[in-house]
Amino acid sequence: MSLSALNRKSRKDTGKTSAGSEPVTTPRELERPGEALGRLLLDRALTPKLRRLFKSAAKLIIIKTKDEATARLLDTYIASQDGNVVVEAYCEPPRPGKSQDLNGRHELAKLQWGRTVILISPDPERVLVPEALVGADVIITVPPPNLAVVRQTIRSVTGQPVRGLHRADIEGLGVENFVTAIRPLLSARECVFNLRRASKALRKDVGAAITVTLGDLAMTRSVSAWALETLDLMEKVEEGKLKSTSLIHGCLEGPPGTGKTTLAQAVAGSAGWTFVRTSVGEWFASSGGHLGDVIRAARRFFDEIALATTPVVGLIDEIDSLPNRAAMDEKDSQWWTPVVTFVLTEIDKLRHAGKPILLLGATNHFEKLDGALIRPGRLERRVPVLLPDSMDRQRLFACFLGDRLPTSAVVQLARLAIGASPARIKSWCETAVARAQKAGRPLVLRDVLDLVAPPDGRSPHKDRAIALHEAGHAVVAIELGLPVQEVSILSMGAIGGYVTTGDGDTSLLTREQIERTGTMMLGGRAADEALGPGGHAGAAADLESVNSLLRSAMLDFGLYGSLRTAKNTDYRDFKNGVPLAVVIDIELNRFLKRATEIVIRRQTDIARLVDVLLDERVITGERLDEILGASESAQPDLPPDHDEPLALAEAAS
Repeated sequence: MSLSALNRKSRKDTGKTSAGSEPVTTPRELERPGEALGRLLLDRALTPKLRRLFKSAAKLIIIKTKDEATARLLDTYIASQDGNVVVEAYCEPPRPGKSQDLNGRHELAKLQWGRTVILISPDPERVLVPEALVGADVIITVPPPNLAVVRQTIRSVTGQPVRGLHRADIEGLGVENFVTAIRPLLSARECVFNLRRASKALRKDVGAAITVTLGDLAMTRSVSAWALETLDLMEKVEEGKLKSTSLIHGCLEGPPGTGKTTLAQAVAGSAGWTFVRTSVGEWFASSGGHLGDVIRAARRFFDEIALATTPVVGLIDEIDSLPNRAAMDEKDSQWWTPVVTFVLTEIDKLRHAGKPILLLGATNHFEKLDGALIRPGRLERRVPVLLPDSMDRQRLFACFLGDRLPTSAVVQLARLAIGASPARIKSWCETAVARAQKAGRPLVLRDVLDLVAPPDGRSPHKDRAIALHEAGHAVVAIELGLPVQEVSILSMGAIGGYVTTGDGDTSLLTREQIERTGTMMLGGRAADEALGPGGHAGAAADLESVNSLLRSAMLDFGLYGSLRTAKNTDYRDFKNGVPLAVVIDIELNRFLKRATEIVIRRQTDIARLVDVLLDERVITGERLDEILGASESAQPDLPPDHDEPLALAEAAS
């Protein structure tokens, strides 16, 4: 075969035709992977002018490739096409002391016999002898295989059309990977799967390559129960004790940063199953956003799971990006319905494939999911992955810090880390440990405290004023029978501290409950005035809240004599000529008086609480009971006549 065969874009044998008949084209014979890839790479690099040059005799041609593997591949391919052509690949510069006949000088001598010489190298300027570069008729640069070349190679080897292959599937792969993944006797679909698997393996960084197991995680109690139950089912399915349909697909729900993806990966790692992750966002990013391309991108994920030869845990992250069809208008529904329907169909196929497959979804908004997606048989198990409570936070800190800090320090950190996700707690611990190691000393509590509750720049005087204010709220709440959950002097934006209470069901508020709550809201102002330097602007939010509460009680709930709503009320004459503002003011003063009486009577408890708050920053309801001696809460001493404020108002008017 002559080198002119390289001019043909495809090797087809065209049969003879009779007059007036259509030419009959017989299918091209299947090629070996290296042969097909070499031909297509060279075809891509050759312009019409270069093709004519290849037909000429006694030419010196240098081919520059991306890497050594491509140079070796083209060397083998070109040599197999024409035995009269002198072709050699050089990839390394000559070694000191070796003969300078290397690196092309020996081949250049063949030009005297009228033979064409082709020298191939990834770095010809450094590797080849200078006279080769100076005397070359042309230097051709062969680019690495692109998506079109890989698709054509698969078709040339398998004889089948190629579907579903995308740029991301060949990212990072070289010619050796292509020749290994594209094999004779395999289908085109199997070759595509091999490429995806190879590309994914190469893209994994060091962190992703480390297998995460459930033992590496500090989980909340509910999540731990689900994970261990699921792991037991996975082991029994793999052992053949249960059918694959015993695996219950589920959806992990929770706010960002709670570790949903890591949890799914850990379940797979603990079982020794393959973990395959995708997201709806990735389907769009890798497809350009066209409907057919999005569906093809989704198919890649489901194909990877279906064609896997080992048990698989599949995760569809951000699955709420698939909208609920019941909540869409007609225009959006026409576009999205094929995508949602395709995903539902593929989930059903995996369910009945008879293979050990656990499919999970992850979402921040479970309520937004399509009802068909979470029905029985699909992602039916709802797994809340929520922010940890106090006990869970203790377990997380203990897990990530080990025995570096005593238990009392871990308890204090857990109290401070209100609202922190497992990922945030892990970051704090790892950062603190790294800083201590860099300083060459053991970890101390302050290392972690500075991250969990960083100094806010407040002066000691201001800190004490805020602690007194919050202690007043807390003690008044205890006195009035309102359960206190947390007391904090941590700065949160414009808020210097807070007290969280829980009074059970507030859907049917009574006048008594409103007055207890209003008195508690003024407990901070009472402490400021009775035990501190006097009232200050820190009570602004409290005053706004208690005024709104009283206004609603009088105008919306009908709890202060009049049943008229706000629309039907003359504020200048709320009842019997008394303005609404006067009635609210009298009630506020009554609440403040009651709160002040409690504050003065329990000022010793308040002082003790202030000292603890300045030291611990955050305390829980249980810790508050310890500080105050778990004293029994006393019910409020409310006036027997609920119309007393109106009577006082009338007298005042």
